[in-house]
Amino acid sequence: MAWGLLGIPMDLVPPPLVPPQALDTTTAPFLDAAVTALRHAPLLVLCLLQLFSVGAGASEAPEEPCVKSLGFNESSGPKDRSFQDLQFCNEHHKRTCCEKNHSRQVLTQFSVFSHDRSPRCAQMSRLALCSLCDGDVGSGIKLRMNSVLLCPSFCKRWFQACVEDLFAPGGSAGGIVPCMPSAVVCSPLGEITEDAATFCRSLPNGFDVADSEEDSEHCFDGVPAARSRGKGPKQPYTRPQPVRPPWWRTLQQQMYRDATYLQHAISRRLPRWIQFYIPFIITGVIGLLFACCILR
Repeated sequence: MAWGLLGIPMDLVPPPLVPPQALDTTTAPFLDAAVTALRHAPLLVLCLLQLFSVGAGASEAPEEPCVKSLGFNESSGPKDRSFQDLQFCNEHHKRTCCEKNHSRQVLTQFSVFSHDRSPRCAQMSRLALCSLCDGDVGSGIKLRMNSVLLCPSFCKRWFQACVEDLFAPGGSAGGIVPCMPSAVVCSPLGEITEDAATFCRSLPNGFDVADSEEDSEHCFDGVPAARSRGKGPKQPYTRPQPVRPPWWRTLQQQMYRDATYLQHAISRRLPRWIQFYIPFIITGVIGLLFACCILR
């Protein structure tokens, strides 16, 4: 073992420090780049966060509000109302402006189109009438002058499905309505008109037809908005409140129940011959009281 001047073993003596000038000159540029990158790292992170927030804001653009002129609630956009109390048009429930009263209105209109109609005509009529509950129709994207704007191809399919079914003139306005038992004159649709657009525009349900298929993004083609644009925000379910009758009807029902109970009680305890004379006895007592009042 070698010993140093101060009696310290040479193995324990640390090696001399290498001056910075003695480092390999090829690693210096990489070290400078690393130091510069670390110095500007916070600024780079802030830029990335800003870009992400701008992209998220663009992808989450606010929904178009529902159209007030169609009777919808204009304070909100189309909602996901699946498994709620809507009564019709199930294909639009995941993205719709319709509520219970609107779906009931469409169901009432469909009852006219389903009467003595062929299955094809009834199905296409249902799809057309249910377009009111489409999310894009409800928000005004597929409307023209408050009328549902149908694509020419969809209107043609509807016309061809009903071309052999019976329809009738719709009064002085020159419209076309489904033939009902009260109609005077009914004819196959193909004999009334041969133009699909005339048929769609003549119906009294507020339909219009686009000029061409090139404007398919702004006309209803039968594909629900829930399928092409995805579900809307979930609408919180509120349980329908029971309708309370007015106080006078409640009192009337209570009096009827009390009178019914009294009648059953009397019929169980009194003999039949007395029950037979009860109306005459009551009438006689009332007559005596009236006569006493007159004599006084």
